[in-house]
Amino acid sequence: MMQRPVFRAAARLGQAGLSLIELMVSLVIGMVLSLALFAVLSSSEGSKRITGGLNDLDQAGNIVQYQLDQWVRSAGSGFLAAADYAYGCRLTATAASGQTLPRSAALPAPFASVNPDGSRRFALAPVIILPNATTPGSSGATSDVLVVMGGSAGFGGAPSVMTAAPGTTALTLNNTLSYAAGDMLLVADPNGTGGAAVPCMVTQVDSTFTGGTATSLTLGGSFHGGTINSTSLTGYSADAMALPLGNPTTNPPQFLVIGVGDNDTLFTYDLLQTAGADQALQARTQGVFEMHAIYGVDTDNDGEIDSWVSPSTGNYAPANLTAGSATANARLQQIKAVRVAMIMRLPLLEKTAVSPSSLTLFPDLAGAGLSQTRTLSTTEQRYRYRVVDTTLVLRNNLML
Repeated sequence: MMQRPVFRAAARLGQAGLSLIELMVSLVIGMVLSLALFAVLSSSEGSKRITGGLNDLDQAGNIVQYQLDQWVRSAGSGFLAAADYAYGCRLTATAASGQTLPRSAALPAPFASVNPDGSRRFALAPVIILPNATTPGSSGATSDVLVVMGGSAGFGGAPSVMTAAPGTTALTLNNTLSYAAGDMLLVADPNGTGGAAVPCMVTQVDSTFTGGTATSLTLGGSFHGGTINSTSLTGYSADAMALPLGNPTTNPPQFLVIGVGDNDTLFTYDLLQTAGADQALQARTQGVFEMHAIYGVDTDNDGEIDSWVSPSTGNYAPANLTAGSATANARLQQIKAVRVAMIMRLPLLEKTAVSPSSLTLFPDLAGAGLSQTRTLSTTEQRYRYRVVDTTLVLRNNLML
């Protein structure tokens, strides 16, 4: 009976826990390890985010290069054979919404400032660069615009010869094998050499046309107008030519205005409104901060680019290329390529500067005075950028 208290004391001694100091040390060690773990995870997640974002930016750059190549690849199709008298002619066109060319009002944003000749007229040409024609809200600096035109009829753009002067609702041709009901076509007149005298008119084959051996091509539909902006089909001579452009539903021609708008987005506008007025403006690719372009010209007609030239001044400025003269026509035919430099930007704003104070475009052409420097503000330096430089060959113009 005298040993029981000793046993209870020993039991209580074996149940002794951590002291307060030991508990506090353990908590501090745990907190340090947790903070270290969180720091590692945060750094890893940040690196993953940056790597993923840059990969997305590279992919966007590849996409926009592919899109531009597709558009420029077909530039000039449908009217290449008529280049000597059709290049540079003023376009007239209509659609379900009414007259589309010349424009009776400004284009929608971001192309509200696009006005090649000051009268909202567009000249027929495979590619025209309009320098500083848009001002993207994200950038605040000006960006260039491309106007790309080409048909998609699949008949090599072979013109059909007229055997009589055009009527208001029909053309009399040597044959109509290149046309089907609903097709779009271009009427151009060699008597308006260089576009100086007679505008080009876009019109449409009537939906009732059956083809075959017919030599009378009946006209009608949303894209046909006997008279557009005071230009009438009956004003064309018997020497006029009809050029197939494609079908607005199955293989529409591409008469596109291409440029950068707000939210770092590349937009296009269909000048012919082949899919309707509400579908003419399309957002194409995100991540494009600015776009700038120059011409590659062949001045001695040997099929090689002799020099790169600015679209801002001199012979290849928009006003000179679209003057509607034989000289302007010849210069349009000398353009064999365009070189486009796009500044791509991630939308993620970093805490500190992660980019240099400036970006250089066309650095290899500094000796020719064509390199461009884009100075970045302090805030802009907190974004990440890529410069995508691509050369787009005008395959159709190479055959001239």
